[in-house]
Amino acid sequence: MTGATVLPFGRERPFPSAEVLDLAVAVAIGRDLARTEADLLARIEDWFLHPATRSEVASSVARLLDKDWARRSGTDDCGLCLTEAGVAATTTLSGGMIRMIDRGRGLFKTAFLLQMLDLGKGQCP
Repeated sequence: MTGATVLPFGRERPFPSAEVLDLAVAVAIGRDLARTEADLLARIEDWFLHPATRSEVASSVARLLDKDWARRSGTDDCGLCLTEAGVAATTTLSGGMIRMIDRGRGLFKTAFLLQMLDLGKGQCP
C-alpha cells in the first residue's frame, strides 16, 4: 500500500469499536453528506437498502458523541462534525472493511479508496 498512512495500534490506543450504523453515520458526517436528519436517514437507506429508524440513528449519534468521535457544530440534530479521533477511527475501520472485502488479494487499492472517502469535509475546525 503506497501513499497510505498506517497507524499501528499500541497498548495506549484501543481498537476502535463501533456498530456498522455508527461507521455509516460517521462516514456521512465526515463526507458532509447529511445536513438534515432526513438526509441522513435517506443516505443510510440508500447505502444498506434497508431503512434505519430515527431512534437507531439518534442512538448512533449519541455513541459517536460519547466516544468523542463527533461534536455538535450547529443547533439542529444533524449539525455534527468529526473530531480528529473520529476521522482516525472512521479511516481505520473503513480501511479494514475494504481489506476484508478484498480478502487479502490486493485487488482493491485501499489508499485510493480511503482518499475517495474524503472525511475531511466534515471534520471539526
